[in-house]
Parts: sequence; structure tokens; C-alpha cells
Amino acid sequence: MMIRTLVAITLVTLIAGCSDNSGNLFHDLTEKENVVIYLSKYKLDSVPPDISVLRRAKRLSILHDSTEGWAIYPPLSAIEYPIVAPVFRKLPHDITELTNLEVLNIAALNLIELPPNFDQLQNLDSLDLSMNKLTISNEVEKLSKIKNLKYLALEGNKLDTADIEDLKKSNPNLVIIGGLE
Repeated sequence: MMIRTLVAITLVTLIAGCSDNSGNLFHDLTEKENVVIYLSKYKLDSVPPDISVLRRAKRLSILHDSTEGWAIYPPLSAIEYPIVAPVFRKLPHDITELTNLEVLNIAALNLIELPPNFDQLQNLDSLDLSMNKLTISNEVEKLSKIKNLKYLALEGNKLDTADIEDLKKSNPNLVIIGGLE
């Protein structure tokens, strides 16, 4: 009987140790207001739905690679095996649960669209969307509904003067960087 109990305890411990911790991916960041996430550090290629656990965050930066140290771009490995097209990404709708966000930097993630309910981020003051693959005319309606937005970086995306005019019409105090100045 005792051996059976030890085997059962060992088995439970082994299963618990091998269980998927993806639900706790950002557990160490849940109490922080300033959060910087390097996707490469977590061995991720895109932003996971687990991002929603960062409900206390007021300032969030999601970057693909660490900017620490020197880097060559493109990496030397890309020269040997050229990439025809970059990985295009979408943000999970779960990011819109982070309603305390005031500053959001999601630059250079090759995003092709924002979640449909992106306008739930009503406390956003500053938003950096630069160097993505967004077609801003498809995002104007969402961005126009974020009334507290004061700073918006759009360089490196597809946009035209009509997009800028529409955004300025809905929010005359909005400073747009990379907006066809």
C-alpha cells in the first residue's frame, strides 16, 4: 500500500512538473506597471493570449528581439537563407483587456491588423504602431474612438493624407508622428 501511495505521489508530481505553464507565461510580470516583453526571450513568434494577465500594466512595450548589445540587421543567418516575406502577425483580442494601459509600444512586429475591439483601450495616451504592416485606412475607425490618445506613431505603415485627416478630425489634439508631414 505504501509503495502504491509513493508511486501515485511521484506520478502526480511528475505530471504537475511537465504540465503546460503557458497560462503562467507572464506570471512574474502581473504586478508590474511598466512592462517590457521581448518575444524572443519567451521563444515566441507572436503575442500570445496570455498577455491579458498584465492587467496592472500602464506602460507596455512588446518587442520581437532584445535591443541589448550590438545587432546586425538582417542577421547574418538570413543572408544564407533569405526570407521572401516576413512573418505577419496579429495581436490577440486579449490585449484589449488591458484597460489600464496608458502607453503601448507595439512597433516593428509586422502587424497586419489591430483587434476589432482595440478601441476598448480608452486610457491610451501614447501608441507606437511604427514599422508594422498596417493599412491605416482599415484602422482609422478603431483609432478614432480612443479619445484620450495624444501621441500616435505611424511611420512605416501604409497610410495617406485622408487617413491623417480622418484621425485629426476625430481628435484635433492628436500628434501623429510619421503622418506624411
